[in-house]
Amino acid sequence: MTIRFRGLVALIFALALLSAPRMIFAGGPPQPPNIFHAQLTPTLAALSTPAPPTFTPTPVPAPADIPAPGDGGRTIFLPFVAMPQSMTASMEGLDGDASDPMVDSFVYEVKPGDTLSDLAVEFGRDVKTMSCARTEAGEPVRTLHPGQRIIIPALSDLCHIVKSGQTLKQIAAWYGVTSESLLAIPENHLTAGADLHRGQALIIPDARSRYQDPAAENLPRPRRDGWRYGDGNFVWPLPRGHFWISQRFKHGKHMAIDLAAEPGTPVYAADTGRVVKAGWSEIGYGYRIIIDHGIDYVTLYAHLGEYFVQPGDIVQKGEIIGRVGSTGNSTGPHLHFEVRDYGFLIDPLLVLPK
Repeated sequence: MTIRFRGLVALIFALALLSAPRMIFAGGPPQPPNIFHAQLTPTLAALSTPAPPTFTPTPVPAPADIPAPGDGGRTIFLPFVAMPQSMTASMEGLDGDASDPMVDSFVYEVKPGDTLSDLAVEFGRDVKTMSCARTEAGEPVRTLHPGQRIIIPALSDLCHIVKSGQTLKQIAAWYGVTSESLLAIPENHLTAGADLHRGQALIIPDARSRYQDPAAENLPRPRRDGWRYGDGNFVWPLPRGHFWISQRFKHGKHMAIDLAAEPGTPVYAADTGRVVKAGWSEIGYGYRIIIDHGIDYVTLYAHLGEYFVQPGDIVQKGEIIGRVGSTGNSTGPHLHFEVRDYGFLIDPLLVLPK
């Protein structure tokens, strides 16, 4: 019985081999790719197969309606996303003149499928700025529909959403502007003495950037490239004798020092390094600069009235990088100065001169 059973098993196995010779002797079915195994060595037939002919693309002439450089035309370039011709054709300046969507506010005719977030990407704005998009009648834009004409805010504008209890004076102080400048914006529909309501969107004109060209200020500019490492021997970020410490370092509460000074007092780089951030901060710093000194130290200079550097600039120790202001969460003109060592906030007085 045992011999007969074994013979039956052998017969079944032999029949299986004969019925599927390709699977057994030709390597089996194609195996899924395995990144941990080397590729199979090509067969001689594969190596002898002639390579496909090289394809040489035929140059395609530019459309005749695109002006060549020097012909007086202007090509519009937007960050990250190429703007279709149908979109550029639906834009115009507020006064009917040509408008640069990279900088200016302009009127845009809504197309099917447009959303505020999509338009923010197309025109290089952030989503919060698009909260201040208006109709030509000055009404806030809640929904979009094809054919609607809306005003896209300028790149330098910020959009402030009013919170409960805020006053026009408080909002102006936050951005370092005057109440009159907010009243002068027609799209804000403000009158002197009028109460603000929660959720109201206000355009803050020319608030996104307080960058000033150093050449216009007659400031000496060292090289902007090259050596970007500090030596760890910090200098005071404000001129001696022109400030006083209005608030010291407190663990878990105020992990910086505040140096009270007159508005416009020059702010110095405490050490050589590379600027990693410069501009407006939404979280209370106002206009601020952050410098990486390349030796595990990072310094931050906040509440500036204006600044003279941009991200990527190399600054030298003692170089003027900005001026004292009172922007953001500030109760008066001062410099909020932070020092990070290996990412940890430390008391700046530990590394500043005595």
